[in-house]
Order: sequence, then C-alpha cells, then structure tokens
Amino acid sequence: MPSYTRTIPIPGKSADEIYSRVSHAIGKFQEKDTGKYGKFTFKIDPAAKTISLESTHVSAHLQCKDDEVFLTGKLSFIASAFRGKIDTGIDEWITKSFIG
Repeated sequence: MPSYTRTIPIPGKSADEIYSRVSHAIGKFQEKDTGKYGKFTFKIDPAAKTISLESTHVSAHLQCKDDEVFLTGKLSFIASAFRGKIDTGIDEWITKSFIG
C-alpha cells in the first residue's frame, strides 16, 4: 500500500484544542456512519493526543501538536487514486472547523 504523510498547519491552536475538535468530529462520524464508506476502527488516545484509523482501504495515525496535525498512513491502491480528493476534503474540513 502506498504511503501517505502530511503535516497540516493550524496556526494559533493548541494540541488540546485540535485534538478536542478532531476527536469530536470522529465521534459524530461514528454516530452517523451507515457503512457507506466501509468499516472503520478507531483507536483514540487522549493522553497522547493521537487517533488511529484502520479500514480495508486506509490505515492512518494522526498526532495533534501545537499549531499542526501530523498524519501518516497507508492507502490502498484504490484509495491512492483519490489522494487529491482526500487532501481537498481534509483542507475543507480544517478550514470549516478551525478558520471559518
């Protein structure tokens, strides 16, 4: 599976604030998930401010830090074809959640 690594800057936000918003959004996603995008397993570690995701097409580890999120993972060959859409979706969510 192809690797995926990205640092997402979120200036002026603490690791706690970033982690709180991201983990809350994941909780909402889990409540609404109908299985449309497959089965997801999340491991959330509040002390380390990390979130891990496993699914058929993606494995990812997200580390919330002051002023940024560091994201590493692997995408299936199918998911890697949509990397541009994944990046756009992340950017739009960051803008909506932290900037606008």
